[in-house]
Amino acid sequence: MKKQTAAQLLISSAQMSADIRYLCGTEPPEAALLIKTGRNITLIISEMEYSRMKRAVKTGVRVVYPEQIGSTWKAGAGDWIKKTSGASRLTVPYAFPAGLVEKLRTGKYTVEIQTAPICPQREIKTADEITAIQNSQRAAVAAMNTAVNLIHTAIPDNNGILKIGGKILTAKTVRWEIIQILLDRDCTANDTIVAGGKQSADPHERGDGPLYAGTPIVIDIFPRSIKTGYWGDITRTVCRGPAAPELKKLYNAVRAAQTIALNAVCAGAWTDDMHNAAAKEMQRRGYKTGAVNGTPQGFIHGLGHGVGLEIHEAPRVSSAVHQKLRAGQIITIEPGLYYPGLGGVRIEDTVLVTQTGCKILAACPKKFELMG
Repeated sequence: MKKQTAAQLLISSAQMSADIRYLCGTEPPEAALLIKTGRNITLIISEMEYSRMKRAVKTGVRVVYPEQIGSTWKAGAGDWIKKTSGASRLTVPYAFPAGLVEKLRTGKYTVEIQTAPICPQREIKTADEITAIQNSQRAAVAAMNTAVNLIHTAIPDNNGILKIGGKILTAKTVRWEIIQILLDRDCTANDTIVAGGKQSADPHERGDGPLYAGTPIVIDIFPRSIKTGYWGDITRTVCRGPAAPELKKLYNAVRAAQTIALNAVCAGAWTDDMHNAAAKEMQRRGYKTGAVNGTPQGFIHGLGHGVGLEIHEAPRVSSAVHQKLRAGQIITIEPGLYYPGLGGVRIEDTVLVTQTGCKILAACPKKFELMG
């Protein structure tokens, strides 16, 4: 007897929306169920969303609401699966709701948890995807240039506090300007980082309060296109006015590590080798990584990550992942060093992997000291 093909289920949620958008060509509301049997895709949504989603999905995706298939919203996923695919074997992603898995199993379905990626083909970007990510990256660069220029025009007072027109320049002020530039380009950005001084020593500290001259200011911008759903990602570290010698050394170490890593990017390069080469360069310059009094410091994150319909997606570029890069992947290269009491520096670009190297998707100046 021929083994029955299992139906694959995806629930529209923050964890699974990228795969559903990739398969359907649009992002459905959270109250949605995708059933994929072989090449056949059915998207079950509420009656209210039916007309909008039917217009928006890719050709070949079937859009229905429960009443169309002889069911009801209250009947739930088990009944919808029975009346659309007829499958009794189901595969669900690792992040699928556990409660629904138990309910399906109680309803006589065999449910297998799939740990492998649902859409591994997402790693290699199409020409349209590359364009979409490049557009988001260009928006990120425009916002970065605005942020850096704003800091550059600020004047430090006698206490080193940056001011514009007599008003204190804060992380919130810079972040607000970034958000405005991104909105003008149909992008949104949550958790934008503008972290100055001691705050810069924490890689994911969003930053708040006044900004000061002579200290590192880490600016990390990662916008998402409202139209396409694709992300961009860029980080620069700047210092208003002259920086102390130890800060310039720190910046130069990260800059050198990024240059080495960018030069290593190409199809066939190993992700862990790239990370380790960047780490080795920073260590060679005297910057060790490890915990001091229980606080991690140094190069305490991966060299980079994939960018697409998620801000962090495959491939991971770190010492923990031994994977060959492939042409068509889009990744970040973002070495950083972080030392409490001194501060942090991170420099990040998003690049397209090619057969012989990489292409920076949107050029942006790298200048640490903002003088004059």
